[in-house]
Amino acid sequence: MLSTDEMDSLIQGIDTTDHVLLFYDTQESKRRILYSYLAEGLKQGKGITYIRTEETPQDVYTGLASHGIDVEPNLASGSILTPSYDEFYIVDGKAETLKILNKWHEMSSYFQSKGLGFRATGEVSCFFKEDKVRELLRYEYALHKVLYIPMDAICAYNLKTIVEKGYTDVIMPLVRAHGKAVFTAEGGTMVLEPENVEDTDIERLLEIKI
Repeated sequence: MLSTDEMDSLIQGIDTTDHVLLFYDTQESKRRILYSYLAEGLKQGKGITYIRTEETPQDVYTGLASHGIDVEPNLASGSILTPSYDEFYIVDGKAETLKILNKWHEMSSYFQSKGLGFRATGEVSCFFKEDKVRELLRYEYALHKVLYIPMDAICAYNLKTIVEKGYTDVIMPLVRAHGKAVFTAEGGTMVLEPENVEDTDIERLLEIKI
């Protein structure tokens, strides 16, 4: 299990083209990791995007401020974007991989035009709530373990939503679609390399059967 210092070191070590998976069981644990990650990106001269399913724009601003970010000037300069999932992932009831990838390309070009790198996170529980899990898997595998777009990203998965919707069988395929997998639950926080992960590793941490 990771200590707080080890988790901070992991976040600071995430670099361009890294594609990281986060499974979380509480809003608090999600926020602790994601806002630290995004704030670190701004400090490194990157523009940031937070695709929202559970958070509001104000939640995002408050979370960034709690990690030392002066939010207003970054908003004014266009360095912080907070689209809702239904503007980005699932538009008019459809989740289309190519359209989502094109949006990432457009955002990357937008930040490059400002002389910035690009860091992103997306809350993807929307795919489970709207029964778009097949589309989600297609999208995640199209991104690849190492992103081909000049950006880094954490895809954030709400474990409670996955369990409640009966989709624990997709946890392993999702893990294998990413370069690293971070699990934070009551048992602690652990980082796993997808090629070394066994079902039993995850079951022990999450106390669920997959």
